[in-house]
Amino acid sequence: MTFLKEYVIVSGASGFIGKHLLEALKKSGISVVAITRDVIKNNSNALANVRWC
Repeated sequence: MTFLKEYVIVSGASGFIGKHLLEALKKSGISVVAITRDVIKNNSNALANVRWC
């Protein structure tokens, strides 16, 4: 049996609430895809194992 890995998508990940939401999700062990307007700028402060789009 094959299981697919599930992700949570966070829109506005570089904003005030988005940043805190990313931290909370990662601490819970949830896989996250972060969506932001400026990937280069915001990826510099990226949490480990967060996929930025």
